[in-house]
Amino acid sequence: MIDPRARLLLIVNVGLLAVTLERPLSLGLLALAAAAPLVISPPPARWFVRGVLMVVGIVWSTVLSQGLFYAEQPRVALGCLGPICLWREGVLWGLAQSTRFLAVSFAGLALTLTTPPDRLLAALIALRVPFGLALMGATALRFVPELGQELLIVRDARAQRGRPVYRRGPLVWLRLELSMIRPVIARAWRRAQSLAESLDTRGFDPLRPRISRRPLRLTWLDVLIVAPVTGLTLAAVVARLITLLYTSDTWYHPSLRGLYAFTRLWL
Repeated sequence: MIDPRARLLLIVNVGLLAVTLERPLSLGLLALAAAAPLVISPPPARWFVRGVLMVVGIVWSTVLSQGLFYAEQPRVALGCLGPICLWREGVLWGLAQSTRFLAVSFAGLALTLTTPPDRLLAALIALRVPFGLALMGATALRFVPELGQELLIVRDARAQRGRPVYRRGPLVWLRLELSMIRPVIARAWRRAQSLAESLDTRGFDPLRPRISRRPLRLTWLDVLIVAPVTGLTLAAVVARLITLLYTSDTWYHPSLRGLYAFTRLWL
């Protein structure tokens, strides 16, 4: 089992690569790599189907909107329906933006589903994060699955009281979806108040030093996983920065033409 600190470092690498990469192919590979833990330890079937539909919706809506409203030049039309055109550059840009968002989302979701809150808290403290901030982050991630479960409960309760949502009009469907969030927010607020009162009655002091009952230990497997990923991330960031200096007419060296071409084609 990978150490929680290694998982946090992997998420940092995913975030850096998501900002650095621009090509849809490289971002798609990054999203697949970030989703690998979800494939190894899949969520329940109902959540998996909803997740696939959400991924398809995000990619389709982003690609379509960017392809229709892309205004940069040059641009090539893939097809036109009267004055409305679908631009190739906009489609590629929308595909890159959607896969960038999915890569970061997959990484965060994998961390939430595979890391217990106490191990995440211990990892944040070991990485010198202030205890109060670490507790807040671990607690927030702890409540993510519960919020999702409550959302399903509210949807099931609403379905038992009337006809399915897909048989209603678009405006009614949107109004029902927004109203469904209110009980979830109310329960989350009530849970936060109960947690705060519990910490207060037990004399919680975020400045007091603490000792973990199960200390974390990095293994060679963690190093073998994190070290190559970190090296690849740093190489991609450096290559992008060097290419940015070239494209902005700040600094150019003829011996780096191969690096410029590789960055433009693959990164």
